Amino acid sequence: MEKINQQNGLYEQFLKYSYWDLKELFKKAKTKEEQDFYMNLSNMVLQKEQKRTISK
Repeated sequence: MEKINQQNGLYEQFLKYSYWDLKELFKKAKTKEEQDFYMNLSNMVLQKEQKRTISK
């Protein structure tokens, strides 16, 4: 159960990052895998913003 609570915290942390924050983390990534991770997160942020914009 503790892991599930930590995962909820992880989501809350993710929501605090902007696209630009994730772009900076991507630039500083040390491995291709880490770059892919930040790219996927930044894509999620962009998708969320697209949905918000379209629904207006």
